Amino acid sequence: MSDAAAQALAVANLKARYCHAADTAAADVVVAQAMFADVFAADFVGDYGYGLLHGPAAITDFLCDAIAGGSVWMIHMLHSPRIEVDGDHATGEWVVTAQSERRETGEISTVLGRYSDVFRLGDDGWRITRIEFTRPA
Repeated sequence: MSDAAAQALAVANLKARYCHAADTAAADVVVAQAMFADVFAADFVGDYGYGLLHGPAAITDFLCDAIAGGSVWMIHMLHSPRIEVDGDHATGEWVVTAQSERRETGEISTVLGRYSDVFRLGDDGWRITRIEFTRPA
């Protein structure tokens, strides 16, 4: 495997860890918070369409409280990855389908969208520096 392919795989696995932590948050916030600690860069910025989130604590709180907090369970499914690695920086785009069971109603909710991410390789491995989540118009 070439170094570029190995780095792209590492980025894809990082995004998979992000999804796993987000899904875990509905059942166990403490475990999810620990999982998120190894995902985000210190200068992380997130845009999920509700205003910018700055830093790992802001995104972790948002994902654990606002997103997963109202769910019994969640599952993120990523499709059609496009990862481009350029040295210690990378970008990635994924189509995402996320489903959850809402606590209050028992309704199964489906969210469709696209992640456009930026990653950086540092001494502690790859970290997510930016996430932009958009829904279809």
